[in-house]
Amino acid sequence: MTNRTTSKILNFARPFSLRGLAEVLPAGAYKVITEESLPENVTYPTYQWVSTKMHLHANADRAGDIRMMNVDPRDLEVAHLRDQKMMDSRPRVAFSAHKSNNRAKRVF
Repeated sequence: MTNRTTSKILNFARPFSLRGLAEVLPAGAYKVITEESLPENVTYPTYQWVSTKMHLHANADRAGDIRMMNVDPRDLEVAHLRDQKMMDSRPRVAFSAHKSNNRAKRVF
């Protein structure tokens, strides 16, 4: 079997929680590593998910600790989408280009 590993950074603007984790994680950037495998003897290459790990922020009392936890990518996606939705829920304001109406208008 051939394995591949991908990593990405997820930014959270607000504290968030994940299913199965008792603590609330602080806002910030989190490195997420996903491992997938390519089974042998397949007619077309399709990678299958193996694991997703997330680097957690170190505890302030033990700065040398590096914490990683296995996460369900669906739970992580839900938490990230919830965070993005909260960011997008702020009212946006656009200004009219017409001279007769210079007041701000809400854009929905």
